[in-house]
Amino acid sequence: MSAESSLSAAEIEQAKQAIIDRYGPWTAHNIHLGHGIYTLDNQSARDVRPRWLTQIVADIAHCPLSQLRILDLACLEGWYAIEFALHGAEVVAIEGRKASVEKVRFVKDIRHLDRLTIFQDDVRNLSVANYGQFDVILCLGILYHLDAPDVFQFIEQLVACCRGFAIIDTHISLTQAVQQTYQGQTYWGCYYKEHEENASAEEREQATWASLDNPKSFWLTRPSLVNCLHASGFTSVYECYKFSQGFASQGIHDRLALLAMKGTPQPIYSSPLLDQLEVAGKWPEVASSQDS
Repeated sequence: MSAESSLSAAEIEQAKQAIIDRYGPWTAHNIHLGHGIYTLDNQSARDVRPRWLTQIVADIAHCPLSQLRILDLACLEGWYAIEFALHGAEVVAIEGRKASVEKVRFVKDIRHLDRLTIFQDDVRNLSVANYGQFDVILCLGILYHLDAPDVFQFIEQLVACCRGFAIIDTHISLTQAVQQTYQGQTYWGCYYKEHEENASAEEREQATWASLDNPKSFWLTRPSLVNCLHASGFTSVYECYKFSQGFASQGIHDRLALLAMKGTPQPIYSSPLLDQLEVAGKWPEVASSQDS
C-alpha cells in the first residue's frame, strides 16, 4: 500500500534541504521520498534489514500487514515504522530526539502516511497506560542503550505492551564482567560507556547514536538476555539467523536479533514433574563460551 508524494521533484528536494538545514542530514535510514529522491541518496541500498524484518513479521503474523498494530521503539529516522505504514499497518513510533522525530514527520507528510503516529518520548516511559498494546513490537537498537535496572523494567513493559511478538535487535556482552540482580534473578553482562560523565545536555542530545542521558549502559550476555525475556513473560524466544549472519559477515559478533513470542504457558501432561522444575528452560552461563 504505497503512498506516493503529490509534490514535484523540485518541491521534495527543497523541503528535504530545509529539514537538513535545520536538523542535520539523515545518518542511517535511506527512504524513498518520490521521483527517485532518497533521504540519503539513490545508490545506498546496502542495508537489507528492512526486507528481512518485513518478511519475518509477515511470516509470523499470518495475516495481512494492514491488520497489524505495530510499535517501533527508539525509531531513529523511522525507516521500519515508515515501511510498515506503507504496507497499511497502524504504526506508533517513539523516538527521544527532536531532530529524528522531525525527520520521521517529514517523511510521514511527504508520503501521506495517515496511520503512522510519531511521539517524542523516552522509551523508559513505555506502558500500556501510555501507549496500549500491540501485535508486533520492534525493539531494534535500543536495549543496549539502557542501564540497569532500567533495562529490566523496560523488558517488563515490553512484555506488558505485547499481545503477539517482539523482534529484538541488540548488542550483547561476550564477557561476564558485571553481575546484576533483579526480581530475585541474577544476570550477567558488562558496562558500555555512552557519554562522558560531564557531558552537557546539549552534547548528549547531539549524540544521536547513544543513550538519551545515562552515561553508561548494561549489556546482557546472550544467556542472561534470553533468561530475562522468559522471566518477564515471553513464552518462547528464537534467534533470527539472517540478522545474526548479516552482523557476523561484517565482523560483528556481539550483536544478534531475537524473536520473542508472548503465548500461553502449556502444562506437560506426560510428565507433571517437569512443571515443578524452577530451572526448566533457563540457559546457564558458561564462562568459556563465546555465548557467555
